[in-house]
Amino acid sequence: MKKMLKTLAVASVAVLALSATPASANFVQDGSFEVDLGLGATGWDVYQNVGAWAAVGTGPGIEIQRGDVGGTTAKDGFQKVELDSHGGTNTNSRMEQLIHLDQGSYEFSFQYFARTSDAGTNGIGYSIVPGPLVDGSHTGTNGQGWQLITELFSVGAGGADLTLAFWAEGTDNTLGGYIDDVRISAVPLPTSVVMFGAALVGLGWLGRRRRKATLAS
Repeated sequence: MKKMLKTLAVASVAVLALSATPASANFVQDGSFEVDLGLGATGWDVYQNVGAWAAVGTGPGIEIQRGDVGGTTAKDGFQKVELDSHGGTNTNSRMEQLIHLDQGSYEFSFQYFARTSDAGTNGIGYSIVPGPLVDGSHTGTNGQGWQLITELFSVGAGGADLTLAFWAEGTDNTLGGYIDDVRISAVPLPTSVVMFGAALVGLGWLGRRRRKATLAS
């Protein structure tokens, strides 16, 4: 009995370690937009590409702001994104990134900051397609600070090549919501499931030992 308990304990620790490891990884590249663009301490500009992100559609592009521009510093690092960008008449822009995820459960999250007191101009839309696995929007008013937006989703057998997208919603006036610290992380199995799996491993090992002992006798 003591040997069986010891085996279960060892197996439990191993399975817990394996299940916890991928949860810390962020599958989004350049999720905090800390790409060296040569901006000054409080500079900004509009780009078609920022690391793994690409501007898509008719808007001016991806506006990167470094330092305290527009009423706040970045939530993570030094740079943040605004998609109601400067340039042209239709200022609402869209950006996308391609991601491959294996089968499993995931948490999608990002930080949001409302630049103005008008919720009608601060909107941000977001999606993960095909599916869509995630499809939503968020807005707010200035004074609420940075807000963490989260959604859970799952990827089926065989994994999937996905497109993560953000876009500005609301009035075209170059004043919109800010985005920072975009993440997709694997959701670890509940501890009860992990322990049950570890118990099965231990019982399977014990059963094989008993069968061998029976055959030997």
